[in-house]
This record gives sequence, C-alpha cells and structure tokens, in this order.
Amino acid sequence: MDRTHPPADSTGSPPGRFVIGIVHYDAYRDLDGCLASVARQIARPDGVLVVDCDGDPGRQPALRAAHPRSCFEVVPNRGYSAGANRVLEWARVAHPSVEFVLLLNADVELDPAFCDRLVRAMAGDPSTALATGKLVRPGGERLDSAGIEIQANRRMRDRGSEQQDRGQFDRSEYVFGATGAAMLIRRAALTDLAIEDEVFDEDFFLYHEDTDLSWRANLLGWKVLYEPSATAVHARGWRKRDRFEIPVEVRRHSFKNHYLQLVKNEPTIDLVRGLPLILGWEVLRLGFALIRDRDVLPAYRDAWRAIGPALHKRRILQRRIRESRRRTGRTPSRLLVP
Repeated sequence: MDRTHPPADSTGSPPGRFVIGIVHYDAYRDLDGCLASVARQIARPDGVLVVDCDGDPGRQPALRAAHPRSCFEVVPNRGYSAGANRVLEWARVAHPSVEFVLLLNADVELDPAFCDRLVRAMAGDPSTALATGKLVRPGGERLDSAGIEIQANRRMRDRGSEQQDRGQFDRSEYVFGATGAAMLIRRAALTDLAIEDEVFDEDFFLYHEDTDLSWRANLLGWKVLYEPSATAVHARGWRKRDRFEIPVEVRRHSFKNHYLQLVKNEPTIDLVRGLPLILGWEVLRLGFALIRDRDVLPAYRDAWRAIGPALHKRRILQRRIRESRRRTGRTPSRLLVP
C-alpha cells in the first residue's frame, strides 16, 4: 500500500485544473465556513458550485453576497448522491477542460494548501480515480478520517476515526475508499465509473454512496489515494454519541445501503470465503436493531425492495470488469478483502 514517491508539497509546476462542488442541506453556518476556506486556497479552482438542497430564501442571499465567486443552484432535495451527480454534470458542461472535481460536505473547512497538495498528488498518479486527505475533528487533535478501509466482515470504517492524531497516518498510500466529505475525482475515470449515467447511485439517497463508488473503482482496477499532507477539519454530523439524534429516515438509509453495496459489488468468491464473518456481523447488526434501535428495522424491507435494481447494476458492473481486464489489463485492487 505504500506510495513510492514522497508526500506532495507546494513547489514546482501548478497542479492540474479543478473545480469544487459542495452539496448542502440545512447547514448554512457550516457552509459559510466551508466557502471561506475555499476562498483561502493557494491553488484556485476554475469554479465553485453550491448545490443547495435546502434553499432557504431568508439565509441564502447573505451567503451569495459574502461569496460572490461561488455559484448557487437550488434543487429539490433528492439526496446527497443526486446532488453530487449534479456537481459532476455542471463540471462537464461548464468546465469541460478541468481534470478534477473536488466534492465537499458543507461541514468541512480546508487548510489553505489542501487543494494544491491533493490535486498535485493525484495529477502525478494517473492510476488513481479518487483521492482524499487527512480529515480531523474540530480542534485538530483527533482524527476524523484517513481514508476508508473495508473489514473482513464488510463493515466500512474511517481509518483512525476518534484516535488521537500522533502521526500514525502521515504516510501517503493507497486505501480502499475516499470519504465523500472531501473526495477528489479524476474526470477521465467517470466514463468507467458511471452506471447508467450515475456516478453516485441515487438509489442510496445518502450514506455509503462514497464507499459504493470506491468499491467499484477498486473492482475496475483504479486506485484510491490517501494524501496526508492535504488536511481539513470535518465537524461530522453523525457520531456514535449522537446516533439517536439523527432522523430515523437517515438511519434507515445508512442501514439499507450497507446491503445494496454488498449486492452490487461483492465478488461471489469473496462472499463464499468471508461468509462466516459476514453472517456473524449481520447477526450483531440485527441484534442491535432489535434491542437498541427498532426504528431502523423497516430498512430490511427497503433493502429487499431495492435488490432488483441493485442486481441489474451488478450485472452491468461485472461486464465492465471483464471488458476492462481485456482492454487495459487492470485487475481488482488487493485492498478489497483484508
């Protein structure tokens, strides 16, 4: 997993061209801080778009005035996936020559060198489709995400989450996944990654759309880069201690989407090999739901109803994996099953 070249710095030729898109819902105070951090970037984006799924007419005008270089687009709330896909479409139409798109959550504030370092690192590594940096919690002492890992039971975890930052993740390396809170996407990879014109699966609505996309990238032989010299603060709306403050509809989406990404992406041979650990984890999930969070139980029904479309997308992905192997010789990443 180690990279063979040193971490990116801010010297030498300018990084590749990029745009920034922020998917926003009900977090105007966070959005102001996010946009202010974008304005402080050493490397300037070609454009900034806020896809506003909230569109509060009483609050948006002040933000438009404070951030005149950013574009705002009010859309119906169809979830994070739809908002992120809208950003990618805007980049394609309005900025067809840019190489990268940085997707951000509104509750992320970037270090001034974040874009320069992350774009520079990814521009120098054409095998990567996605990249992310080191995200820390407010105060900077604890880690939020150093990329995403997939465990043997198929649970997705942010590496280092809640740990004291002692430099244990200060190595540039390939990881399983990039968090959607701050994900840099190579536009040249989008044709490969999109399924039926959707890069982010809109059946997910929100949560796990980033791990679903990362899994697909790995299966298609692309790599996901973690660059620790690119740092940002992520307030993160969902933490363990706040679980029951999260609306039940949101918790159900997270629960449901765990199964959808398994159906879409899990190689059959890996499923067979890992079945004991996977089933053990599923028993624990069911037990937790029955004892602590019965409101999420309808997510099993929701997942069952969505299996048909997920299987259809799986078939498309499997064909594309075979075609990719023949065309490019790329094979799935070894990071898929630890």
